[in-house]
Amino acid sequence: MFNTTKKIDGSFVYRVTNETNQVNDQKLNDKSKVNNHSDVFHRNEGESIEKKKWLVLLYSAGDNNLYSYLFDDIDELETVGSDKNTHVVVLADQGKYGKQWKGAKIFYLQPDNQKGKINSPELEDLGHVNTADPEFMGQKIGELIKKYPASYVTVIISDHGAGWEGAIEDDYPSNKFMSLSEIKQALQKAVEIGGKKIDVLGWDACLMAMAEVGYELKDVAKYMVASEQLEGADGWPYGTIFSSTLKDVLKVAQQMMLINLDLEPEDFAKMIVKAAENFTHSIKTLSAVNLDQAQEVAQKTDELAKSILQNPASWSKIKNAIRQTEKFYGSFRDLGHFAKILQTLDIDENIKQKALELEKTLSSYVVKEFHTSAHPNATGVSIEMPTYGLSSSYQQTQFAKDTLWDEMLREVSKA
Repeated sequence: MFNTTKKIDGSFVYRVTNETNQVNDQKLNDKSKVNNHSDVFHRNEGESIEKKKWLVLLYSAGDNNLYSYLFDDIDELETVGSDKNTHVVVLADQGKYGKQWKGAKIFYLQPDNQKGKINSPELEDLGHVNTADPEFMGQKIGELIKKYPASYVTVIISDHGAGWEGAIEDDYPSNKFMSLSEIKQALQKAVEIGGKKIDVLGWDACLMAMAEVGYELKDVAKYMVASEQLEGADGWPYGTIFSSTLKDVLKVAQQMMLINLDLEPEDFAKMIVKAAENFTHSIKTLSAVNLDQAQEVAQKTDELAKSILQNPASWSKIKNAIRQTEKFYGSFRDLGHFAKILQTLDIDENIKQKALELEKTLSSYVVKEFHTSAHPNATGVSIEMPTYGLSSSYQQTQFAKDTLWDEMLREVSKA
């Protein structure tokens, strides 16, 4: 972590940026600097690639109506590209919609300022693939983690997102949407092949900052960055969330490492959230969570649900509390806000105590959180919380299987 002179707050990060921007902008335009990366592509088969401090891997699943947005995100990220401390690799599927290419390709991003075209070296032409296939996703992410060694790995997944229902849509040839369990399967395979746990898993997709998602993926990643809310860039429904910030975060991170400042996974995750504060027109909520705490979040949620089930007299008041809880999309509501509301009610004291314990656990789980006035009570973690019954497919989530949360919701909805 940062020592006493290396704080991870916004003023420090952007002070570093201002002091080094002029030097680094010159490097971005220095063609000899770009050519220094050529050894990555011209090694003999079997030769190792230099280990760097970070691998930033963007899994851009654009075989759908987001293809143009995802292309623009890659184009923006290419203005920064790789440097001596970072490998920046993109697997980009444009499906049948792409203009510069069709299907999927893998690029090793190098600094390039030309807008509207990806000029970085192409590592592989994959043709038409199904990026929503867990076997494909796991295999390719794992191979890239193994091929481009780094002390730390960030995997950013860009596409449609639907919380506990899943993410990643592929139109052609399969018209498939991945379930949460399939995403877990894919990332487990990636970790197995890559030989290391993902340090920061970023969801550039809507609605993925759910307790159910964090719990499902707790064994494949250390930190997760995601949004509780729906809208993304330019107000596009189900659009991307934080690609607009990723370029800035990567640039700052590279500058910090150039002057030998330590940058660990929690720091990188926090930087993404901090940068979101500059994009409030398109980012309404963003949070970074420590997945090592996901098990305790599930345990405390389970204990709260159990205490509610044991007190039927409180159910009508709790149902009303659910209605008052900060709401995002459908029946996705903020878990921390719900815990706070319960503590103010005239209900059984054990329920209130369990709500307090859950709130404290969530404060440890969420390492940094940002929200706009559109969601004043957002605390960084949402959860399925309907007042009218529960989808049968919800029972397939590991969170529902391992806790009494779904049983509690079914009973309370009848009140």
